[in-house]
Amino acid sequence: MKIISDQEFEEVVVKNTKPVVVDFFTNWCPPCKMLSPVIEKLAEEYKDKIEFVKMDLDQCPKTGNEFEVDRIPTVFFINNGQPKSSFIGFKDEAEIKTWLEENLK
Repeated sequence: MKIISDQEFEEVVVKNTKPVVVDFFTNWCPPCKMLSPVIEKLAEEYKDKIEFVKMDLDQCPKTGNEFEVDRIPTVFFINNGQPKSSFIGFKDEAEIKTWLEENLK
């Protein structure tokens, strides 16, 4: 799963023709480390429908501030360049799948 920078956000997320899930994380965050393998598994499963990217909040403060990310992990579902939905904290695979399916409607 690709880790993108503030500079890449416009091209990779906003201009993407597919919906994009953006996982804001940091390397020092235990819940982020727990969530990462779940998100990576779902990224593979949904690769034909959704683009998945990660943003290290310590390295991408501009985008984090624009999205008002104040707790991590924070995960956004973005469609047509606009945030449609988000969640904060760890969720299990089944919960995230339900969330993805609801946002794909």
